[in-house]
Amino acid sequence: MGKITETAFIKAYDEYADEIFRFCAFKLFDREKAQDVMQDSFMRTWAYVAAGNEIENLRAFLYKTARNLCVNEMVRGKTYSLDEMQEVVGFDPEDSQLESPEDIAEASMLMQNIATLDDAFQEVLTLRYMNGLAVNEIGEILGEAPNTVSVRIHRAIQELKKRMHL
Repeated sequence: MGKITETAFIKAYDEYADEIFRFCAFKLFDREKAQDVMQDSFMRTWAYVAAGNEIENLRAFLYKTARNLCVNEMVRGKTYSLDEMQEVVGFDPEDSQLESPEDIAEASMLMQNIATLDDAFQEVLTLRYMNGLAVNEIGEILGEAPNTVSVRIHRAIQELKKRMHL
């Protein structure tokens, strides 16, 4: 991508702000903090660009910045119930495109089981399936090789299946 113009940055904000917010909300389970971290991610990224630095993949850079800021927030640590997580993240099985009560129950069970996985597994599953990022973008965000990310996603899915007795 190289040099980013103000217009391109504003367009990126319009395209990525909601997904960066969801990513932060899923990590922090606090809507206000997630909003602040999302805004701070864009502010810091713009400051980086304004200082003359170049960014190859703006989306991945924003996620990496948000991830680092979330880690800083999480150091303060607080645990949340599944109900609080669903409220903050905004996932409500009843409002989704799920059709039958069985689908709604399965989605709820899936969310509960994902919440019990190790943070590394939760993170790759969230980035891949909730935010729709490609494996190479996740690798950029995490500072890991795409192959490592693919293996972690596979292991996370296997662990999830095991926990769900599938």
